[in-house]
Amino acid sequence: MSKTNTKIWSFGAFSLDEASFELTQSRVPVAIEPQSLRVLIFLLRHRDRVVPKEDLIEAIWQGRAISDWAISGAIKAVRVALGDIDRDNRIIKTIHGCGFRFVADAISTDREGGRGPKATVFVRVFRSTGDNAEADYLADSLTEDLIHSLSRHDALTVLSYNTAKALGAEAPGDIYGVTHVIEGNLRDIKSRIRVSTAILDAKTKNQIWSERFDLTRDSLLAGHDLIADRLLAVIAPDRSLAARKPRGTLNSNAYDAYQKGRYAYFRYEPQAFAQALSQFEKAAELDPDFANAYAQQAYCRTTLYVFGLPGSDETLGPAEALAREAIRRDETAALGYARLGWVLGYLGRPEETIAAFAAAIARDPENPEAYLAYGETMNRLARPQDAGPLLEAVFSKDSFLPPSWEFPQGHCQLLLGEQDVAVGHFQAVLDRVPRFIPARVQMVRAQWELGDIEGARQTISRIKNIAPRYSLAHARRMFPYPVRKEANALTEALSGAGLH
Repeated sequence: MSKTNTKIWSFGAFSLDEASFELTQSRVPVAIEPQSLRVLIFLLRHRDRVVPKEDLIEAIWQGRAISDWAISGAIKAVRVALGDIDRDNRIIKTIHGCGFRFVADAISTDREGGRGPKATVFVRVFRSTGDNAEADYLADSLTEDLIHSLSRHDALTVLSYNTAKALGAEAPGDIYGVTHVIEGNLRDIKSRIRVSTAILDAKTKNQIWSERFDLTRDSLLAGHDLIADRLLAVIAPDRSLAARKPRGTLNSNAYDAYQKGRYAYFRYEPQAFAQALSQFEKAAELDPDFANAYAQQAYCRTTLYVFGLPGSDETLGPAEALAREAIRRDETAALGYARLGWVLGYLGRPEETIAAFAAAIARDPENPEAYLAYGETMNRLARPQDAGPLLEAVFSKDSFLPPSWEFPQGHCQLLLGEQDVAVGHFQAVLDRVPRFIPARVQMVRAQWELGDIEGARQTISRIKNIAPRYSLAHARRMFPYPVRKEANALTEALSGAGLH
């Protein structure tokens, strides 16, 4: 491996070791999300000046269009970790209209020899090759599984799956301190799946190791574990993987169907939701104890019902039953509780909704998706003041998030009366996921309230092109506000713009 210099920072009772990627206070580790720690490192490195938010965006988010929520959420998380929450902010100052500055006294010492005992790994999304279109989901599944497997070891810092998806072939910025890059490709060849993978030195780009694996669909899980073991043996040869985190099933075929379902669902296309449901049903048939397969069925059935798509149930009763079945099968898994909270929010049962999401977060406090679903459910209950902190937490968990995840921020801002800000969020979603109907529905309301009547009518036209059967009744079902003011405002905008 190439050698680089990293620093150990000391300020007050705090110490930040870039090599071990750890913040301590009086030698006691401080809990802080990786993204927020990178923000702190960047501010320390540039403590001699005010850092504009544009510089943070370039360094942490690599120049991507992100919302102010992401920045404010990360800064807030740093301040909470440092106990810098007084109005005078003794450590990090906000210079209004300019940016942020680290103002506390700090000293640094150089550490020679790279990032010390802790390697930082970036797993690029594996490429699928050949003529089989289904290989795309296999490559995506392998990438996610390797990231989760390697993340279990405290000798490694592994960049998230969302980061891998967002960056694609790009390299992470210097602030990430990546030491190893893992890349590869996957080819689905009739009875076997051939995986070629390599490890690169992140600084020199030289290949350190490569190997080819031949897997079968019946051995996918064992194959993923074998690849993870071999990668760890090269990156941290004196370590072994920690106890494997359960995937919810030991049945490779059930896992394969489950991953097909996830891949279909997150295309966010109307016809894909029914395809996803079919795969989740297949996963549960292959392994009746696969709790997450029931949870995702609940999610799909809720989506089909809310969107009014063909094959939807007449009520949300089946979706609620499936979410509860997921919990019955495995009450330690967070996903069942998160999906139950999602369903109960649509059913207008706020106390049960809050309890379900609280149970999900207690079981998996690092999962940004649970906070996102909780926050958007609070929006749908017309409680944006409760949604805001939950959505801020989403952006403290990860630097890069799926494009549709910006929708709840826009929804929250719209409910708070910030229509201009909301339009920006909705447009950011639609630029990347143009068939995402919830963003178009709320865009109509924002445009209508801003007086852009023609824009609202054009948005309605696009909704009808995406989902010809979509009606005002479906919109009310999608956003079942219990507060009459919000329900009436949405109805007025949609009907005025031509949705009936």
